[in-house]
Amino acid sequence: METAQLYQSLTFLAYATGIIVILVGIMLIKVLFDLSKLTKKLDETAEIIKSELTPTLKNINKSVEIVSGIIIKTDETVNRIKDAIKNSPLNILSKLCSLTGSVTKGFASGLCSAFKMFSKKK
Repeated sequence: METAQLYQSLTFLAYATGIIVILVGIMLIKVLFDLSKLTKKLDETAEIIKSELTPTLKNINKSVEIVSGIIIKTDETVNRIKDAIKNSPLNILSKLCSLTGSVTKGFASGLCSAFKMFSKKK
């Protein structure tokens, strides 16, 4: 009697295991199918992004070249102006202004100190 129950329980276990293996196989096939669809969608998305991004990057590259050219021309112009000012009589005037500025500053400070000395009340 115990042997019959043992055989019956082993048969049930075998059938249950078979059903579980079949269910897991079906779920695995569904996961692989969904993964395949996801991979296709990702590939399509990558192609769309590539086709949209390529012209945009070309436009950005052209814009950077234009701005770079403008910056280079501006630097050259500024350097020419600096050289022209350095070689012109304005350079001498600027040195003269700084010299007279220090003389004027010294004169003003001396005048202030003299005014303070004479204005002290005794």
